[in-house]
Amino acid sequence: MLKPGLIQSLPELAGPALTVYLDTNPAKEFNRGLKPGYLTRFESQAKSIADAVSPIHTEAFREQVMRVEEYLRIHPLPYKGIAIFAGSDAWEVVPLQIEVQDEIRWGAPAVAQLYWLLDEHKPYGLVVVDQKRARFFLYWLDELLELEEKEFRMKVTKKKEMGPVARAGGVRMSRGTNRDAFENRVAAQYAHYYRQIAERTERWCAAQHLQSVFLAGLSEMSKGIWKDLPQSLQERAIPVEEDLGWMSRAELLQRFQPIVVEREREREMKLIGDLLGTGRGVVVGIDETLAQLQKGTIRTVVIAKGLNTTLLRCGECLWVDRAADRRCPACGRDRYEVQLREILPELARRYNISMEVVSGEAASKIREAGGMGAWLSELGRKEYGQRLKFA
Repeated sequence: MLKPGLIQSLPELAGPALTVYLDTNPAKEFNRGLKPGYLTRFESQAKSIADAVSPIHTEAFREQVMRVEEYLRIHPLPYKGIAIFAGSDAWEVVPLQIEVQDEIRWGAPAVAQLYWLLDEHKPYGLVVVDQKRARFFLYWLDELLELEEKEFRMKVTKKKEMGPVARAGGVRMSRGTNRDAFENRVAAQYAHYYRQIAERTERWCAAQHLQSVFLAGLSEMSKGIWKDLPQSLQERAIPVEEDLGWMSRAELLQRFQPIVVEREREREMKLIGDLLGTGRGVVVGIDETLAQLQKGTIRTVVIAKGLNTTLLRCGECLWVDRAADRRCPACGRDRYEVQLREILPELARRYNISMEVVSGEAASKIREAGGMGAWLSELGRKEYGQRLKFA
């Protein structure tokens, strides 16, 4: 799984560096054998970009190519994909259990594809609770990582507190009240247990920005924890009324992966329905969305998975659009070609907006509206409304 904080540190790696993304999925026949297909593709693509490397960096480029090639030859790769960032003072290997597109770059670390993958795969939480413990798992990038375990220990009640036991011969039963008191103490301990888990879950969801969290356990447990969550989190928490405490991490991954996928598809369809059905406070289409984004008037952008197009970007003020003029409309300086897939994650992070990448039926629906759309901020709604009023 991707190391926490790595994504922020990658752009700061001392360059130039070799960036490598490879589809290494062992389920694909061409990636198996003595010389797997991903190694052949790496060698081919490395040769194809060698001529474009500056002469002063040729030796450093060849050194990193050989370094990556040796790693790919020696190490078995039981992952769907891999990302490698290799430089004179850098070596980062990121194994991934999600599909990636082959990409080889030399220069500044190429993190755009990694950003896309992060925006496409939102993190989910899973809390598995039983009478002995609660386990916290992070589901992210199609992997399940166990973060911590919280034990629950019932305080033992002494036998004398239970009162006399009924016996033959007409002895009066006097333990009813004591039994009720004991059961109340047990219920109180469990209630405290549920509150602790709910509080831990609330802090966790806020810190990790979890999309949703699943609460798995017997009905009284999963619902008991859910009831102790704040209302804002209850809307994103899903009780799963099953005793799964005996399952291993691998078994839990197999059990919950299809549930997360279904939940994500439902969420994406609702997202697109809200965007296209609102009609107010939104923009759709590549050109208008890019323009509003760079004006700082957008809060969330939605884009269909795989959407790409060629743009022109100013080398001075960095304005980017699809206009054919090689002169920047903002400052008049020269512009150069970039791809939407390369530049959009950078823009989203520069303007501090969230980005949603949708697939399947949701992607088909937004493609019909131009492939992109966004919700405007409060300022954006006012300015956009005024512009439409006087257009």
